[in-house]
Amino acid sequence: MVSAETLSTRESATLRLLADTLVPSLAVEPDSDGFYARRASDLAVDGDVARIIERYVSPQQRADFRRLLRTIESRGANLLLSGSPRRFSSESQAERERFLLGWAHSRFGVKRRGFQAVKRLVLFLTYAKAVDHGVNPNWPSIGYDGPRSSEISTAPDRSEGRIEPLRPMQEATLEADVCIVGSGAGGSVIAAKLAESGHRVVVLEAGPYRTADDFTQREADAYDTMFQGHGVLTSRDSAFSVLAGQTAGGSTTINWMTCLEPPRWAREEWDTECGLTGVASPAFDAFIDEIWNRLHVNVDESTVNPSNDVLRRGSEALGYSLGVDYDVIPRNALGCADRCDFCFFGCVYNAKRSALVTYLPDAYRAGARFLFDTKADRVVIESGEARGVEATFRSDGREFPIHVRARTVVAAGSAIQTPALLLRSGVRSPGVGIGLRLDPTTALFGEFPHPVRMWSGPMQTIVVRRFQDSDEGHHGPWLESAPGHPGLSALAIPWTSGRAHKDAMRRLHRAASTIVLVRDVAEGRVTIDRRGEPILDYQLSARDRRNLTRGLQEAARIHRAAGACRIGSLHLRECSAGDGSHPIRPGELDAFVERLGRLGIRENGVALFSAHPMGSARAGLNPKTSAAKPTGESHEVRSLWIGDGSILPTAPGVNPMISIMAVALRTAGFIRERLATLK
Repeated sequence: MVSAETLSTRESATLRLLADTLVPSLAVEPDSDGFYARRASDLAVDGDVARIIERYVSPQQRADFRRLLRTIESRGANLLLSGSPRRFSSESQAERERFLLGWAHSRFGVKRRGFQAVKRLVLFLTYAKAVDHGVNPNWPSIGYDGPRSSEISTAPDRSEGRIEPLRPMQEATLEADVCIVGSGAGGSVIAAKLAESGHRVVVLEAGPYRTADDFTQREADAYDTMFQGHGVLTSRDSAFSVLAGQTAGGSTTINWMTCLEPPRWAREEWDTECGLTGVASPAFDAFIDEIWNRLHVNVDESTVNPSNDVLRRGSEALGYSLGVDYDVIPRNALGCADRCDFCFFGCVYNAKRSALVTYLPDAYRAGARFLFDTKADRVVIESGEARGVEATFRSDGREFPIHVRARTVVAAGSAIQTPALLLRSGVRSPGVGIGLRLDPTTALFGEFPHPVRMWSGPMQTIVVRRFQDSDEGHHGPWLESAPGHPGLSALAIPWTSGRAHKDAMRRLHRAASTIVLVRDVAEGRVTIDRRGEPILDYQLSARDRRNLTRGLQEAARIHRAAGACRIGSLHLRECSAGDGSHPIRPGELDAFVERLGRLGIRENGVALFSAHPMGSARAGLNPKTSAAKPTGESHEVRSLWIGDGSILPTAPGVNPMISIMAVALRTAGFIRERLATLK
């Protein structure tokens, strides 16, 4: 008997046909490497998608997906929805493509979401998964070399800062002064500082303990094992793909190493408007300096690779000034030597000075104990005070309850997981879950006459800030480069037909990707489903839409000035300029910029991303609009503290890692003072 979670034989057959419609076998000559002839199912992508749907998504998402598969094979449903009483399987390739495009552009959100769900998974896996001997047969065809196996095995200093975590073999109870849930940017700093002060610290991390010895440099493997939701996390309406770490070191282990200080205006906003007294003072400067030094942040290793050079070269051609309109980005790198091609998937050289090799080992050396693969189920609250954490350890098919008794609890599992934990624990203050900010992001691809290989070398080393003050409150766009490995690129590139998408992937080695980020005006919300898992509700404001559009238009001007011969956005509807054979003419650019303005930004009408969830348990004076006091302690529960990006009162307008860590260092001081009074 087939379980409720398992796709039926008929559903699996329909899924395979969908996958092979998105990535079909085409008779294209010449095709000496078989790239155009290779289907998604030749790589067993349909089976991978089935397993993801069966294991990783929520019951509601699974039910919706199965309903989609049944609907497109129903004559009656197709007659009602498309006017044609034919099954999807009876159509030709061209007819199936038109069918999918009809769903992609439908006025019904459920159809657009269904298209996006299938498209993203199939295209990502077709180009990201490793098959025979750890490679993908599509990689040579698109100019992607794949992992450097010889360098992985010979990388030096791979044992640096090794932690020996606890590995329970049965139900266990631990005693601690402080239990910290999450080992990312904020949790790692607080763990180190409190352990160094002599307090008994236990750190719980839902993700695995993966280090340089374990990283494979493989895209699909990294998403599956080190990202929340196995890399398929989205907002409720599927409009935003959300990238967030769930591994030792959290997002610091898999981020792009961009280290930008919180701007003075953001700190003044937090200080004067949100009650975080002192964050605009020299004392907070000292916190930033401490973080800066411990992560070894510098610009000496910020080599400008060809993809970042598009931003620099285009900016210079337009007369923009270094240090005013654009800057070189400092990075937390030591001995990187430009070997950053796969840093997104964990640094095998330990050159990335993430929390994995800095604050977590600091905490361990000071006596902190660690449990990985351990999900915090709820905070134990007695008489209005946090008294520990109930958790579950899962590894190698084993599952044990873990009970941590502690005088203080720090929720630091990310702006996605922290509000979910609080809600599961019965914390119901109005500020929990509201205020979610995402730094909403989209992108533009520019193709050049020469190879770019945007995944090769340091990932982000140029930032264009010229336009950030174009909207009041610093809500205008800023621009950075993105490494765009094959899976992420394939997921983002618009799909208009199987042939067009393959053609675009064939040209990927000549493309540079510029991302557009905005300091959002909109606020989303994190709630939980019946299982207690987080749900992200988020919709852009009109200002956010305008600012993202403006950012795309300015990125287009920069790419054209840098010599692009084709540029295109991530809109579902065709939006590109240039034929790839000569520089883009002024009239072509003007028409492209105008079309960007007409299309604008619409959920599920353009690819949208976030790697910066923040603010969902923010600090503030008013318990109706914030979850924590300005010190970081919960308004509702004594000795329960917020220690990650969810505490930020507003988005800082820069990549937030340094901001999160500096605020965490400040919070650690308040926790230390409180613990001193409890002795």
